[in-house]
Amino acid sequence: MGAWNAGDTRYFQAWYRDPVAGGATFNLSDGYEIVFQPDVGGGVYDGMALVPGGGFQMGRHVGGGGGDELPVHTVSLDAFYVDACEVTIARYATYLNNALARGEVVVGGDSVVYQAGGGVVALCDTNTSSSWSHLAWDGTAFGALAGWEEHPMNRVSWYGACAFANGRGRDEGLPPCYDELTWACDFTALGYRLPTEAEWEYAARGGEHTPSFMYPWGDGIDGSNANYQSSGDPNESGSPETTPVGYYDGNQVPPGVDMANGYGLYDVSGNVWEWCWDWYDGSYYSNSPTDNPTGPQTGTYRVFRGGSWSGGTSNLRSAERAYDVPPYRTSYVGFRVLAVRP
Repeated sequence: MGAWNAGDTRYFQAWYRDPVAGGATFNLSDGYEIVFQPDVGGGVYDGMALVPGGGFQMGRHVGGGGGDELPVHTVSLDAFYVDACEVTIARYATYLNNALARGEVVVGGDSVVYQAGGGVVALCDTNTSSSWSHLAWDGTAFGALAGWEEHPMNRVSWYGACAFANGRGRDEGLPPCYDELTWACDFTALGYRLPTEAEWEYAARGGEHTPSFMYPWGDGIDGSNANYQSSGDPNESGSPETTPVGYYDGNQVPPGVDMANGYGLYDVSGNVWEWCWDWYDGSYYSNSPTDNPTGPQTGTYRVFRGGSWSGGTSNLRSAERAYDVPPYRTSYVGFRVLAVRP
């Protein structure tokens, strides 16, 4: 740190542990201003990787694909943190138990988990409502079925992904990004949210922008790279399904190298598709804003990206776009969340 002279007006942030939201500002007589912000600890931003701000050419650069992946267009994004791995069943169960204690969720007679206050918005399935779900509910608490703790959460709706983001923020003393009546997003809030489609693709490419590859690692693919249909991982024995998050760390089967991308993210290609914030519009790339685009204002479908265990290799391309209605719950769609730290 350089010399600071009395009379200068300087600004810096100091983090301190305080369970009370908000901060305290102390003005010193010599002209310095110190702004204290709360660091609530207990896992804030735990397991997240920093994605630096910058620009890239979004869309399909090589190979075949849908017309909605074009035109390739310039996007510039601010820096953000994003989960290094997809949200696991164990972590989602922890959120649900905390949300249950706060009165935010209920389990219906069909064993589906709903938003409290009417039971209209379905968040996710339990293993009783769907055999493809490995989230357990014993009538009192949620948990992961034995052996499935570190597998990605699936059978979760877009609403269930957004509700998790808000709940994780509440657990860690951070403000919610979503209004849970309208599901509008406050992009200025310092809590957790789903990545926009642009943020997702930028993070998934891992900094490989010159040139941009078909997949985060290059233009070829085999079973050592990711979990997809017929990839040959042991989880395909009997009934093909997910692998534990971060499975492709250099110890995977078939043998391979650590598949974390350039930003340290795992499973951005394969395992489960990942919900994004955006409404889907097949022609959006033709009129997308350059700076921090957040997608169309309205729509019928929400986007998910990245491919899954149930599809072929073309679905794992970084430019591939898919979508369905927000209540959609299936065995091959999950999510990860993002945060913007001050």
